[in-house]
Amino acid sequence: MTASLSGSALADLHLHSTFSDGILTPEELAEQAAQGGIAVLALTDHDTLRGLPPMARALAARGIRFIPGVELSTRLEGRQVHILGLGIRQDDGELETRLAEVRDARRIRLEKILAKVRALGLDIEMAPPADGMRAVGRPHVARALVAAGYVRDVQEAFDRYLGEGKPAYEPQPKMSPAEGVALIHRAGGLAVQAHPEEVGNRELVRSLLATLPYDGVEIWHPSADGEAQAFWRQEAARRGLLVTGGSDFHGNAGRFPDRLGLWKVSVRSVQDILRRFGLL
Repeated sequence: MTASLSGSALADLHLHSTFSDGILTPEELAEQAAQGGIAVLALTDHDTLRGLPPMARALAARGIRFIPGVELSTRLEGRQVHILGLGIRQDDGELETRLAEVRDARRIRLEKILAKVRALGLDIEMAPPADGMRAVGRPHVARALVAAGYVRDVQEAFDRYLGEGKPAYEPQPKMSPAEGVALIHRAGGLAVQAHPEEVGNRELVRSLLATLPYDGVEIWHPSADGEAQAFWRQEAARRGLLVTGGSDFHGNAGRFPDRLGLWKVSVRSVQDILRRFGLL
């Protein structure tokens, strides 16, 4: 039987596996989570549900509580707006169909990015992942640039080539935040605004929180300093929204954290959202 949770135990409600752009398998993530003292974990791969069943099995074997999730890539006013779906049905047909369409768009975008990279004289080898296995994107290209020795790390690849406005950037048609929130709700999940500071426009996020039926805001994220955490916590309180947090772990060298458990979110700080899932 799984032991009861203490308030000081750790939770991580935002991380990625090899089924999207992380470098660790669900089994490897579960092992690191156990070593890092994480008691509750949500897998939130980008635009895919394929990693959820193996993640659930790996965590159950280690006595770690699991919340099935997803991170949807949406766009508004030229800004990327990522939305976490927590507690979704793992086999929701409508959501999986829409995500398959998104993955197809990612593969097309990948081909365009690779063409731009090679036009810059950067010779990299990279085959698109098989359909349904991984949601492909710029991090995969970034890692190939690192492997070929053109850049020191993934961040440099984005800064020089792959970030918005850089020579190998290729925009991707994405769903709107309104569609993303609605999809999550129809799949039985809670819609959470992911890392609001990374949107780069606080007023845009505040407008979204005021007009869309969000359930929560990701307060504790490596992109948010103390001032930002206080700002978004106040916004959440004003609107009666749940608060959550996670490491956004991918496993990339040079990107904090490089191991699970280094970014610490206590169970106590996210207790209201855990109660929604019967985990407290």
